[in-house]
Amino acid sequence: MMKAAERDLVELSDLTAESIHEILERANAMCQQTYPLWSDDVRHVGLLFTEPSTRTVHSFRVASARLGVDVLEVQVGSSSLVKGESLADTARTLEAIGAGVIVVRDREDETARILSQVCRAGIINAGGGVRAHPSQGLIDAYTLLEEFGDLQGKRIGIVGDVLHSRVARSDLIAFRALGAEVILVAPPHLQDHSLAVEGVLIESDLDAIVPQLDAIQMLRVQRERMDQDHLGDIEDYIESYQMNLDRLKRAQDSVVVLHPGPLNRGLEITSEVADGDRSRIFAQVAAGVPVRMALLERAFGKVE
Repeated sequence: MMKAAERDLVELSDLTAESIHEILERANAMCQQTYPLWSDDVRHVGLLFTEPSTRTVHSFRVASARLGVDVLEVQVGSSSLVKGESLADTARTLEAIGAGVIVVRDREDETARILSQVCRAGIINAGGGVRAHPSQGLIDAYTLLEEFGDLQGKRIGIVGDVLHSRVARSDLIAFRALGAEVILVAPPHLQDHSLAVEGVLIESDLDAIVPQLDAIQMLRVQRERMDQDHLGDIEDYIESYQMNLDRLKRAQDSVVVLHPGPLNRGLEITSEVADGDRSRIFAQVAAGVPVRMALLERAFGKVE
């Protein structure tokens, strides 16, 4: 089986910096298009989500509609997955009935990679385990480019539960590809020192780092991926790592705050910050549509 590898998006580390730039430029161009973009043929995209989603799944639906693509969506609880069918066979079933692209989210890190090897359809990883969420990384980079125009030399802090965050891993690749320096800030037990490569710093003192940052990406505390003992004392976490107004006052006046969602308001971020004038959280959500339009177009291959 042969398939153009550039149709798939499994991890951002598979892409060159040039490819990341091209996708983001195409996403920007998508905002100027007349919808639906395609009307000459019937195309189908399969949505295969075995983990919950609000922002990602709905923005892929809207992106599909704006392109003029029909959605084939698997409802896990009423699908053959509950009868023991493998995810790979489910994906190949979607492909057999017409899906030219399959968007997959699964709690296992390697699922999207496996599907890319067994399916002719283009595969987009919509979140795999704790390893990768490439479309979110591109969205966050797009949001910051909209804010600053250029990320060259910017210092971006990624703060919170780094250990369990697939977003953090994709963000640092996207941000570095655009010339930014990334600082991962987390308590020691929620840090991942394997991510300390050139252009990525590891820190634990948020208050010391905040004044140095141009942008702050707050991460959700993923309590579903850890036991209570692993999280530690919640009040200690709030005191040291919550983004609140007092902490934000120590930042530069031009700093912006992001969060990939869903928000644990009152834990990693307060409502005053999330809804304040420095927040770009819902700009991130809006950016999901053009970015995912660009990714779907890429995954379908050349479309006239």
